[in-house]
Amino acid sequence: MEGARRLVTRRVPRWAVDAGVAVLIFAMMSLVGGGFREQPWRWFDGWAYLLTAAVCLPLAARRTAPVLVLVLTSAAYLVYLARGHLPGLHLWGPVLALYSVAAMTTVRISLAAVVVAGPVLYAGAAALGIPPVGAVAQTVVICGVAIVLGGLSRQLAERNRQLAEAAEELRREHEHRLERAMVQERLRIARELHDVIAHHMSVISMQAGLAGYVFDSDPATARAAVQTVGDVSRETLDDMRRVLNLLRLPAAAGPEGDVEFTAAPGLAQLPELAERIRALGVEVELSATGPFGDLPSALQLTAYRVVQEALTNVVNHAGVCRTTVTVRREPARIVARVENDVPARKATPPRGTSGYGLLGMQERAKLYGGHVTAGPRPDGGFAVELVLPTA
Repeated sequence: MEGARRLVTRRVPRWAVDAGVAVLIFAMMSLVGGGFREQPWRWFDGWAYLLTAAVCLPLAARRTAPVLVLVLTSAAYLVYLARGHLPGLHLWGPVLALYSVAAMTTVRISLAAVVVAGPVLYAGAAALGIPPVGAVAQTVVICGVAIVLGGLSRQLAERNRQLAEAAEELRREHEHRLERAMVQERLRIARELHDVIAHHMSVISMQAGLAGYVFDSDPATARAAVQTVGDVSRETLDDMRRVLNLLRLPAAAGPEGDVEFTAAPGLAQLPELAERIRALGVEVELSATGPFGDLPSALQLTAYRVVQEALTNVVNHAGVCRTTVTVRREPARIVARVENDVPARKATPPRGTSGYGLLGMQERAKLYGGHVTAGPRPDGGFAVELVLPTA
């Protein structure tokens, strides 16, 4: 049953359709001509069948060589008439060929084809005993209808071609947009991974160095540092698992087909972030003026990551210093500012830094129509300020 359905719905090639039409017309003309036995028409003999085949079978190539088919069909039809056979249905061989010329070629060639087919069709009408005026009128009408229908068919084919090209262009544009969206999503995930890894690995590195430094002289401090390394490592794994869950395929999801996502950090997690930085010896003073609970989670995540990246830069480039983090919500925007008081001569980033952190902060802010400014303060230290519209 399925095989039969596929056979029915499968598109039939055009050459097969044209060949079937040619054979069908030949069969009909042969059947009508072979059953005709009246005077004064000549009986349908072997030559009649041969000439009928010459009129009909070339129509199988009417799409490939329409002008040649018209010439062959018209010539065979004239010979058929000259032998005195009944014109009958044979008239439609040249008519179909003329229609094919109009449908497959230009208007100029179509009008030239009328010069070839017109006298042939007139001869067929005259052979039936139609008066000259009637024969001319019949020829004009038949040629006109064939040319008009052929022209409409040509225009329809051209419109279908244009629609196919437009559909293909839309498909390519859709694929381009999907690819661009995929690239943007990968960049977003890459920024997220950069922020997670850069911050947590800085904390782990500092705590591991502290533990190694006081391992013998102050075991309690060393144990506390190792404990912090363990806590931060687990938090790092949780954050990375949350980010990488975005890349999971449905086949890798749970039994119900759902992927479990953990909550993204927001402005409510700023105290925990400040406490972690304080454990590294940086004096952090946090001031958050809300409310923030009604803000979109993605907006809060952007502000959180920018503050996190700024504090990570303080740890990496400024060392132990006093840092102030101020986050306040204004009527139409959020302003977050991170500044430290390290002397300007110490605030220069060490050689080899990539600067991707500041670039990542700027790109995050641009996603929500905001901006980030960063630079040294006049009285020493460094400041990073984020402005995000809340509208």
